[in-house]
Amino acid sequence: MFNLLISGHAESWDSSPYELERGRSVVEYTADEISERYKLFDERAIRELKSFPCLFVIENEQRESRIGYITNIRVRQATVVIDFEFDPIFPPLRIGAIEDMRVDIDLGRWELSRTHWAVKDEPIFDILVRKGYVTQQQVDASLALREPPAPIVPPQARAGEQGFNTSQVFIVHGHDELAKLEMADFIRSLNLEPIILHMQASSGRTIIEKIEYYSNVGFGVVLYTPCDVGSKAGALSGSYRARQNVVFEHGYLIGKLGRPRVSAIVKGAIETPNDISGVVYIALDEQGNWKEDLKREMRSVGYQV
Repeated sequence: MFNLLISGHAESWDSSPYELERGRSVVEYTADEISERYKLFDERAIRELKSFPCLFVIENEQRESRIGYITNIRVRQATVVIDFEFDPIFPPLRIGAIEDMRVDIDLGRWELSRTHWAVKDEPIFDILVRKGYVTQQQVDASLALREPPAPIVPPQARAGEQGFNTSQVFIVHGHDELAKLEMADFIRSLNLEPIILHMQASSGRTIIEKIEYYSNVGFGVVLYTPCDVGSKAGALSGSYRARQNVVFEHGYLIGKLGRPRVSAIVKGAIETPNDISGVVYIALDEQGNWKEDLKREMRSVGYQV
């Protein structure tokens, strides 16, 4: 998820703050479900919008674009005022870079010619690295400076028992950003800390080393969302599946934490692994019944929720 701010004035990003019509903020060129989550600019919305990286662009790329963050949001009757800062670790993006990423970032046909603020459900850092505009080392350094991860230390175990950190919950997810954010909100509402892997600095670790390091928790939630399509060889049609990394991390957490300390939350009609006996799958229903089901599983392993 990232913010895309496009202005028609060439000097707009020379200094903070920036004022934009409210009707053009988090509405235009933004998916309806994303707009519904953020357009009212409540406390949760502002917190999340500030956490997303931001591309600062001049209409039709008359100048180089920049990468940074929104640092504050003030809502007025007809406008929204934002304070912002560029991330000094990332270089300016050359003229033409945004157009080059058009398909990757879901850029609308005339979007580069329109002053507005959109929120895109795309992994912007992955895209920038793949396109060669930034390096993975720069991304890791930026994340480390923004929010250095607190050390994760399991509590002291009693003799003969394994200790678990019951103040944190590890969240495994695919490409469904809204499901991830909804789960993180719920975990925070329980006065617990959600651990989301891509939000943690790599500090030179490989992906599997990051999983090993940051999964020193007492409970894991695995989000099975319809991100991929799969089928048997030769089949004429397939079914929705979770990302392969989700299935892998699900199995890893079961092996590390034990089956009772891992819950799988399933969104929609999606194929789940059928060879893992005894695994409980909880439906991510619109009524929110999954919340009580999940709390019940967490209580059974010692969480005070």
